[in-house]
Amino acid sequence: MTPVKRTFPPLLIWLLAVFLSVAAIGLHLCFLRQAGGFWRDEVNLINLSGRHSLAEMEKDSFPLLMPLLIHSWLGAGFDETSLRWLGLFIGLGIPAAIWFSAWKIVRTPPLLGLVLFGLNSTLIIFGDSMRAYGLGCLLIVLTTFSGCFFLLRPSWKRAGGLAALSVLSVQALYHNAILVGAICLGVALVCLRRRNRPAAAKAAGAGALAAISLLPYLPNWIAGREASSTLRTGLKLSRLLEGFNDSFGFPLAEYTWIWGLLAAVLLFHGWRAFRESRKTPMEFSAATVPSDLTLFAAATLALAFAGFFIFLKLAAFPSQSWYLLPLMAVAATCLDVAWPQWSRQMQMAIIGLAALTVSIAIPTASRFLDYRYTNVDVWARQMKNDVAPEDYVVVVPWYCGITFEHYFKNPAAWDTLPPILDHSIHRFDLVKVQLQNTNALAPVLGKISSTLQAGHRVWVLAEMGWMDVPEPGTTAAAVLPPAPLGKWGWSEVPYTLVWVSQVAHYVGDHSRQFERVKNPTAGERTIENTELFVASGWQDASRPLPGPPVETKQP
Repeated sequence: MTPVKRTFPPLLIWLLAVFLSVAAIGLHLCFLRQAGGFWRDEVNLINLSGRHSLAEMEKDSFPLLMPLLIHSWLGAGFDETSLRWLGLFIGLGIPAAIWFSAWKIVRTPPLLGLVLFGLNSTLIIFGDSMRAYGLGCLLIVLTTFSGCFFLLRPSWKRAGGLAALSVLSVQALYHNAILVGAICLGVALVCLRRRNRPAAAKAAGAGALAAISLLPYLPNWIAGREASSTLRTGLKLSRLLEGFNDSFGFPLAEYTWIWGLLAAVLLFHGWRAFRESRKTPMEFSAATVPSDLTLFAAATLALAFAGFFIFLKLAAFPSQSWYLLPLMAVAATCLDVAWPQWSRQMQMAIIGLAALTVSIAIPTASRFLDYRYTNVDVWARQMKNDVAPEDYVVVVPWYCGITFEHYFKNPAAWDTLPPILDHSIHRFDLVKVQLQNTNALAPVLGKISSTLQAGHRVWVLAEMGWMDVPEPGTTAAAVLPPAPLGKWGWSEVPYTLVWVSQVAHYVGDHSRQFERVKNPTAGERTIENTELFVASGWQDASRPLPGPPVETKQP
């Protein structure tokens, strides 16, 4: 290809990019020391990865690539604790891929990709975790690069590379399918604009292969929609904006607007490239490469954002900040492909933005990365010695039981709210059954009663904010009718709140002592943050048990 004309100081940009890269490596290593044990979503994937059946490994919100990678890692003889190093390698692979892509395409260090994405604390926390978001980001960066590489010379070999990376991307994350579609369609549009229909067909074929590779998951999707209805509470704009600000608003909330401004500039240059292409020969040549790349980057970015938000709306899941990481990866890669071709004033502004941002981002990321994934492992080690075999443990809510089962090595009986039979993975189907059971707490209350009457203790491990010692004179929440519940539908939240209230009041009414245990991780920032309560001694109830289900007016 013809090198892109550059007007910025090369030494300055190289020094800045190297400094950004070293800073990113340091932040990943710092978080590795802080991360601690695996939280419930990681344990869920680790447990599925340990099974020797592809059908079992598919029972997650991800396709097979990440479970197979973990399965191979553990099968190679590495122990479970070394999985944190696997997460680190994946996390560090993302800035490496950004570097490789920018240098291979435009021979320029990736300033925007490193400073806006590579240093992002949300990327480091969730990209390095034993989930598929880091792997999905790594692969979608390489797929975006492969689309650019194909445009430089649309050969069958490069089409094969684009197809291979497209398939791997969608096998890492389901929602990468939207981004792969945007990339392949962006390539095809540029090819059609240059009247190269064979090249456009190759790009479309790469996207089609990725789509076909997802067909084996179709039965799981159909079955999963019913089983996961407790999660499908709809995409709320406030939650989406909150997740958007958490991810794009780094290191300051105002950076959401900077992303938007950069995207607008890219779209403007893409439109100019589209207009100018009418005046140039409608074919690929060295002279048309810069405009081709700009047009590809602008089209891909526009299609990716539009398609991604439609996907989130149709999926009906509450949006989380880490869901947006692959979209950020595509946006950062597209910007790094395009900005070296902008005016000298814009280039210098971007260098200044990068220099300013790094001075804010490193201390901000250092504070945000003062996180551990869970404190359930800490509690489990303490409870191993404190909880007697005849004691009884209640875990709130039920999904914290996944982490608790992984770390609690004690013969004492325990249950979750609501009680379910399988705590190895997310069993939304079992929870859904309990949402229709107005007597779901009966076995838990029975075990609490028998444990206290026998002179043993009852322990409650609850996610922070869910449980408290009830004030004297207060009453438990009334039993709810079977789900679906009015505007809440199949959401488990109102039911869990009622169950927690009933258990807290039952323990408070029937125990002589009910108190919070001193938290060994108090003051630490924790994603899965739990606290422990203990009750002992028996006394007769001071007030009646919760009454029958109340009638609620349906909307």
